[in-house]
Amino acid sequence: MLNKNIVNQDSLAGMGATLIGNGIGRFAYIALMPALIQSGWFSESDASYLGVATLLGYILGAPAANILLRYFSAGQLIRTAMLVSSFSYLSCAMQDAPLSWFYAWRTLAGVAGAMLMVVAPPVIVRKFSSDVKTRVSGVIFSGIGIGAMLSGTLIPILIYFSLISAWIGMGVIALVTTMLTWNAWKTQLNSSKAHYIDASFSQLSRPKLVSVLLILIAYTFDAVGYLPHTLFWVDYIVRELNMSFTSGGLFWATFGIGAAIGPLITGILGDKLGVKNSLCIAFSLKALGVALPLLSSHPVTLAISSLLVGIFTPGTVTLISTYTLETVGYELHTKAWAGMTLSFAISQGVIGLLMAYYLNHAASYNLLFAISASALALSVVCILSTSTRLTSKSRFQSVK
Repeated sequence: MLNKNIVNQDSLAGMGATLIGNGIGRFAYIALMPALIQSGWFSESDASYLGVATLLGYILGAPAANILLRYFSAGQLIRTAMLVSSFSYLSCAMQDAPLSWFYAWRTLAGVAGAMLMVVAPPVIVRKFSSDVKTRVSGVIFSGIGIGAMLSGTLIPILIYFSLISAWIGMGVIALVTTMLTWNAWKTQLNSSKAHYIDASFSQLSRPKLVSVLLILIAYTFDAVGYLPHTLFWVDYIVRELNMSFTSGGLFWATFGIGAAIGPLITGILGDKLGVKNSLCIAFSLKALGVALPLLSSHPVTLAISSLLVGIFTPGTVTLISTYTLETVGYELHTKAWAGMTLSFAISQGVIGLLMAYYLNHAASYNLLFAISASALALSVVCILSTSTRLTSKSRFQSVK
C-alpha cells in the first residue's frame, strides 16, 4: 500500500539525508570561506580549491553509489554517507593539520553528499502514491535549504568564538541529524535491489530516451548555473563588495530560506501546472536571480538574487528528479537519477575548477554570473524540447 501522507518518518528521513549531504556537507563551507581566508587558515586560492574539492568528490560519489548498490542495501550506504559527512566537519576543526588533510575531508564530503543525493530520494519517493510524488520530493529536498539556512545563521555567530567552533558546530548538527534519522533507514534493507539490477534503459521507447537525454543536458547546464552563488556568493559579498561577515551570513541565510521553501513551492507547482511547465518557470526565474548582480549591487537586489537562486537551487532538483521518474518509471529511477547526478557532478566539478582558476587571475565575478545565467537559459530550451506525449498517469499505472 503506497503512502499518501506527505510528511511522515520516511519523508523526514529523506529531508535529513539531503540536509546532511548537501545543506551542511556541501553548502556550510560557503559561509565559512571568507573567514577562513581573512583569518589566515588558507590562502584565497587554497580556500577556493577546497570548495572545488567537494565538487570533485561529488563526481566520485555518484558512480560509487551506482556500483555499491549492487552489494549493499540502500540503508547501509545512507547511514555510512551520513557519518562520513558529519565527521568531514569535525575532522577539519584542526588548524595546524596539513592542507592535504583538509582536501581529503572536503573530497569525502563531496563523495558522501553525492551518495546521499543518488540513493536516498528514490528509496523514499517509491514508497508514496504517484499523486503526491512531487510534494514528497519537495519535503526531501527542502533539507538542502534548511542546512544552508542553518549554516548562514549560525556560522557568523560561531565565528565570533572561533573558526574551530564553526567547524565543530556544523559537524554536531550533521551528527545529531544522523542519530535522529538512523532508525528510519533500517526498514530499507535490500529494498528494490533486484529491480534496480534488472532494470534496463533498453526497455524505454525512443521518445523517452531522447527526453531523458534532454533532461540530463538541462540538469548539466543547471550545474553551471548555480555555481557562482553556491561557491563564491558569500566571498563575493564580503570581499568584492566590502560588506561585513554578518552581511554575508545574512545573504547566505536568505539563500537558505529560499532553498528551504523552494522544493515545497516547486512541488506544489509541479502538481498544479505539470512538471515540465514548472521546470521552465523555475529555470527562467533562477537565470534572472543569477543575472541580478550584473544589474545592481544594492542590498535589496542582492537579497532578491539570494532568495530566487535559493528557491530554485533545490527546487529544480526536486522537479528534475520527478520529471526523470515520470519519464523512466520507478524501476529505472535510481539508475537514471545516478546518471543525472554524475553528469551534474562532472559539470560542476570541471566548471567550478575553471571558475576558481579564473578568479585567481581576474578581479571580478561578473563574467561568472553572465556565463551561469546563459547556461540556465539553455536549460529552459532543453526542457521545452522534451516529449510530453505520455501522461504521468500512464507511466505509473504499472506500479500501482
